[in-house]
Amino acid sequence: MLIKNGKLLLSKDFDYNDLVIRDGRIAEILPFRSGYQDEEVYDARGSVVVPGLIDLEVHGAVGYDMSDACDEAYTAIGNYLIRHGVTSYVGAIDSFPDEILSEAYQAAGDWMKEKRPGAKLLGLNMRGPFLNPEAAGFHDKASLKRPDVDLYRRYQELSGGNIRIVNLSPELEGAKAFTMTLADEVIIALSNSVADFDKAREAYSWKARWCSDLYRNMPVLSVLEPGLIGASMDIANFVTLRYDNDEYIHPSMLRMAFNEFWGRMALVSGMTAYTGLRAGSYEIEGHTVQKFRDRARFEDGSDAGSVLSLDACMSAVLGMGSVPSPLVFRAATEMPARALGIFDEVGSIAVGKRADLAVLDLHTYNVQTVFQNGEMVFDERKEYI
Repeated sequence: MLIKNGKLLLSKDFDYNDLVIRDGRIAEILPFRSGYQDEEVYDARGSVVVPGLIDLEVHGAVGYDMSDACDEAYTAIGNYLIRHGVTSYVGAIDSFPDEILSEAYQAAGDWMKEKRPGAKLLGLNMRGPFLNPEAAGFHDKASLKRPDVDLYRRYQELSGGNIRIVNLSPELEGAKAFTMTLADEVIIALSNSVADFDKAREAYSWKARWCSDLYRNMPVLSVLEPGLIGASMDIANFVTLRYDNDEYIHPSMLRMAFNEFWGRMALVSGMTAYTGLRAGSYEIEGHTVQKFRDRARFEDGSDAGSVLSLDACMSAVLGMGSVPSPLVFRAATEMPARALGIFDEVGSIAVGKRADLAVLDLHTYNVQTVFQNGEMVFDERKEYI
């Protein structure tokens, strides 16, 4: 296949080039209007071509949650993601009672054993239950626990070894032993924390590597007490950031995150089951959730989680007008691939890499077409899956 007339996101910036795909891989990157001929041609005139987006935190979509433990849920979530340019993702499982978590990890692990339609499920993000109730956000506080190595290993076994990331609050009793025992087996991410700077810095010395959901459910950054944010600036190998709008994160703090953490930060959607649903009122687990266009709220007005897909989160960042667009796109493609250690396979447009690509409108950045393994799997004019 030849993709021509498109503006490609290459190593550092956008440039016009022709792109040749063979056997599901990027075979050649040719000069613009190269004259190359192919039986199958995609004209990307008026569009940008970027690597397929990679989302490191997906809780659910279109009424389904990763904890639903059924093929129907994973199919719906994966297909929704493809339509929004996400070709691969990490499924996030929140804090629930043990029987629900056991079923969820077992079902997700079984799902990953076979090739499936939709976005590729790369692994699982254990977002709970090892979180501090004081900073747990929308997590079920009755299900929260102290960090427990045996419990984690049981869930990991049920998942077939597919848990890639474990989140915990470093101030919890047992966090040190948990982290030092497992840091070489799985990514330990600090999140949902009230820890001060010294405690957070100490946790990184235990070989915790990431900070999840920067700025949310953690103390505000202070010149006298920088907390987890300040410690992460100094030490974290990687951070994830969810940006919906300026109600929760001021544009100045957004710019600071890109300046301070560039090269070690990925945008994530954190999208929940409300994503893709019409605005309205929904009942879930004993709560009434009001879903709006770009947010969801519980009865008390608190945040009920993200309702934006990763492409929409990128648009929100781009809408601030102060972060260069190549950096925004790389934060949703290259950086998550590097964080997971799969950058040699995906995450950039380079010869030899898998042809996971998203074609977006040059002006609006709306997703037009998606290629996965070199095959067209979504087009705004026709659904292929």
